Amino acid sequence: MRVAPRVLFLVRDAAGYGAALADALRPPPGLTRESSPFELPLGKYGLDGEKACAELLSFSDSSGSPQVTIFVLPDYKPPLAACVVNGVLELISSEATSTERTLIVPYITRSSSYHHGTEHATKASTVLHGAEIGATTDYTHLLVGGTTKPPTSLQIRSEPILCLLEMVRVLKVPTVLLVTSGGQQQGKSSTVSDLEVCFDYCIEVR
Repeated sequence: MRVAPRVLFLVRDAAGYGAALADALRPPPGLTRESSPFELPLGKYGLDGEKACAELLSFSDSSGSPQVTIFVLPDYKPPLAACVVNGVLELISSEATSTERTLIVPYITRSSSYHHGTEHATKASTVLHGAEIGATTDYTHLLVGGTTKPPTSLQIRSEPILCLLEMVRVLKVPTVLLVTSGGQQQGKSSTVSDLEVCFDYCIEVR
């Protein structure tokens, strides 16, 4: 499996935001979108005969070289979540490349505490928060440059994302967490559209 320099990590959350975003993302001109099922054996974690099932999306250029890889995982619970995330990170790091990979992790929350702690949130606009996790690079600086820091009240209720953020801190993998609100003042489609714009920028930045 060839993994692109830019890797998006999506989770099919119960609210449907992750699935909606995965379906909505489209490559810019010059790249093609491919989708395929993805299975990760879990025997090394003592789960003989079991596999984690996910979806793998790729945005590839005319030569077939992937420019963006998107892992779309079910919202696994512990301890399976940690096993699956570790397997994905091992897969990403196992392929030799001269380009350092960057993980981009979106999270859409409807937490009331998040809304109360977001000073700049309004009914008419959505605030995009960004944070650099693990190692920092010029690219991660660019991605968070137009965002604000997540509020201290932010609670992430996705076990795969929580596991990923802890692991990339230890492994020092360049990672950008992007958080926005899918609150009561806006619908799922508008929230996804806001993140689409951000990811278009992630793909275009060189």
